[in-house]
Amino acid sequence: MPHEAASGQPRSAPAVGPVRLADALGVTSSLLGAPMNLAPRRFLRAIGVEDDPKAVAWTQGVGVREHLATINVLAMRQRRIGMWSRVAGDLMDLSLLVAAHRHKRADAARLQRAMAAVGGILALDLFTAIQLTRADTEHRRDGAGSSGTGVQHEEPGGPLHVRTAVTIRGSEEEVRRRFREFEWSAFDPAELEAAGDVRFVPAPGGRGIEVHLDHEPSVRGGALGAAAAKVVGQAPDQAIHDELRRFKALLETGVIPRSEKSPEGASAGRQIKQRPAQPVGGSA
Repeated sequence: MPHEAASGQPRSAPAVGPVRLADALGVTSSLLGAPMNLAPRRFLRAIGVEDDPKAVAWTQGVGVREHLATINVLAMRQRRIGMWSRVAGDLMDLSLLVAAHRHKRADAARLQRAMAAVGGILALDLFTAIQLTRADTEHRRDGAGSSGTGVQHEEPGGPLHVRTAVTIRGSEEEVRRRFREFEWSAFDPAELEAAGDVRFVPAPGGRGIEVHLDHEPSVRGGALGAAAAKVVGQAPDQAIHDELRRFKALLETGVIPRSEKSPEGASAGRQIKQRPAQPVGGSA
């Protein structure tokens, strides 16, 4: 029987999927690619393929692709993209080995073992890619995996509806505490938490905490008032985005980036009135 949470509902899989397994497989790509580039003839003999110049060239190309696969997996926040590229590469490798078995076979037993190994890697890569894809498309109703609270919004919301997230390096406890202490002008943090409009979720790969906002601030005049506020850079949703950027910068660097153009920090309203920066007190 599946384990059940205190609420009696089945406990689902982690929302981020097998990220560490994907990272390990990404590193494995470079470990496989290294002998292909450094000693291609020896590698070909080891897997039972004739080491003629054409086979060496193909091996070198596959080795380069393996290194690119490592970068593609580890550099992507969405690991599923890199893993699906590995699946495509595995299929290509298997087709090359099948062709080599027909035309460039030097040791049938070794070549068949190599084909079986690639088939096993393909199965593992395919499993990981599917799990990551499922995790990316899964909607977490209550921010499982963190102690935050959340709500599921059935409707897309009005013209000022803010549904955004920002990743901040730090522990959940620290980010929560600083979130409550930050001088927000766009909303009251205590009210936001009480309403379930903010969630604190561990970021994939242990990269910090994702602060998720799903909030619709009020504005006078409804849709017309919202449109007018956006034109002049005074809409509440713009203020929320500005302050989120300042909050992230403050927690990660200790300071809020300021300039003569935006002395209070990032500001959509200031950007509308951009002009060449001037030294403080200088002439226009």
